[in-house]
Amino acid sequence: MIEYLKLENVADERGEEPAKVARTLLRIGCDLYLRFGSSRESRSGVSFFPDHPAEQMEHNIGPGNHPLTKDSQEAVIKRLGRGDTSTSGLLVWIYSKLDSSITVPYQIELMEQDDSVCVVVLPDDVAKLPPPPKTIEGATVTGELTSAKNNFENVVNYEKDVDQRFESGKRKPHTVFITNEIKVNKNRGDTWRKFVQLANDSVGKKQVMIPGYGKIYLRRVKLNPEKEILYSHEQFEYDKSKTIPIGVFLIKRTAFDKAWTIIAQQ
Repeated sequence: MIEYLKLENVADERGEEPAKVARTLLRIGCDLYLRFGSSRESRSGVSFFPDHPAEQMEHNIGPGNHPLTKDSQEAVIKRLGRGDTSTSGLLVWIYSKLDSSITVPYQIELMEQDDSVCVVVLPDDVAKLPPPPKTIEGATVTGELTSAKNNFENVVNYEKDVDQRFESGKRKPHTVFITNEIKVNKNRGDTWRKFVQLANDSVGKKQVMIPGYGKIYLRRVKLNPEKEILYSHEQFEYDKSKTIPIGVFLIKRTAFDKAWTIIAQQ
């Protein structure tokens, strides 16, 4: 039986923040899990079936280690980055066997906070992590300090580049929305207006559901409300700042139209 490792313990041993370790694991293709230990009380959750996102049912979560959905892994990293260890609202994958040959996957959203639940990782995944960075304490001002500074700058630039490629490689909410809408609506303008209406309903504070993608927060950009929409997997505010907050991404009307054309031709 695999003994999962607590993310917090792994981070402590490496001398790094849990959010940094979690981000590195995701970048190298690993997953984050939630551990549900034994508890006197059953934990409540709501089930979502990927092929039938409108269908929901109450579910009691028993003990075990379950993988977080990709969106919830991103949400966990953001929460850990601000010292928030809450688990309410996160979604995990549960695999249920109907018989010896059929396994049905479904998502369960945690409906209440449970302090006994924690983030865990696989030991084999931890072994894939690069060595923790060495501190530059005590380094001489000559070669060692210069080398450490150059290495730090290289890591920062690398992380920025990976962040961009990681996001660009994911299914975007607008492409999933278009794929759903184009089956019943061949008008590109109408599809965009429906997407804008979702952003109006969300305003960055209320989760809205995109079938086939999941729950998300959307918000129109006030400086260009007819042409730009922001999205995130956590609540966010964005009115005056010119710099988009970390974890918030921009969808332009031009990119939406281009995606619509490509999907319509498939």
